[in-house]
Amino acid sequence: MGVMILLVCTVIIAMMCGPSVISWQHMTMTDYNTIFNIRLPRLVADLVGGAALAISGALYQATFRNPIADAGILGISAGAELFTVVAALVIPGTLWFKVSGSLIGGTIVLVVLVTLQQFLSPTQLILVGVAMDAAITGVQKILNANQLNGLATVTWTGTMVLAVVGVITIIAALFVAHWGNYLKVSDEFLGSVGLNPRLLRTSLLIIATILATCTTAVIGIVAFLGIIVPQSCRVIIGRNYQDLIPFAGLCGAWLLSATDTFGRLIVQPSEISAQIILAIVGGPFLIVMLVKGKRAI
Repeated sequence: MGVMILLVCTVIIAMMCGPSVISWQHMTMTDYNTIFNIRLPRLVADLVGGAALAISGALYQATFRNPIADAGILGISAGAELFTVVAALVIPGTLWFKVSGSLIGGTIVLVVLVTLQQFLSPTQLILVGVAMDAAITGVQKILNANQLNGLATVTWTGTMVLAVVGVITIIAALFVAHWGNYLKVSDEFLGSVGLNPRLLRTSLLIIATILATCTTAVIGIVAFLGIIVPQSCRVIIGRNYQDLIPFAGLCGAWLLSATDTFGRLIVQPSEISAQIILAIVGGPFLIVMLVKGKRAI
């Protein structure tokens, strides 16, 4: 209930506040244009993208059995953005082609990680992901040093793609959320009770990757949200994935919309991107997690 109140308050502030403050009582055509063509698509992208990244992070943590697994840390977001850049260079202006490229790029990195997982410890796998992230980011900067996408430039076209793909995939995640609980036990035990651990893990990875890559294609890489939100939610409501996934989605939607709104308002008429704010917060958060030791997933 508290998260819903915060979310509603954030939505109202995001819609009404900015370089020009809008009053519901005296709205002009310029105000309508500002709300419906500038602020609303950005807000919808915040809400869907935040929920998608939070749920994606929780699912990666379940499947990799690692409390700091996340599309950004693992290099999946970097792979997605690299192929988004390539797609934009090949066929400029075709959003669905960029989204498809993003999914292909993220999936390639995911396949590499899953292949190496059987040979590496959880810590080593994270380090491989960090290394791939750095290498892929370097290649991307060679191809295109400018930021290709972001919340500041999002339009209704990109937002609608994210909304359609994101909402459908989030609903799928809610239906299979309880599978995350199954992956807490050994594969041998799951097999002994008639469950296929490979099918469970693959299905959750597909859902997580669609959520992460589609969001990256539209609003860019948002680091640490997939770690901050699921871990904070576990402290609040526990580790049952049937409760965790929907709650993490709500909290992720609120966190990204709140940080984006804060970034728009704090240094008007300029702004600080939500990505920068979350990186500033997420870095120390991750350090604290590592210092305190491994958390249960």
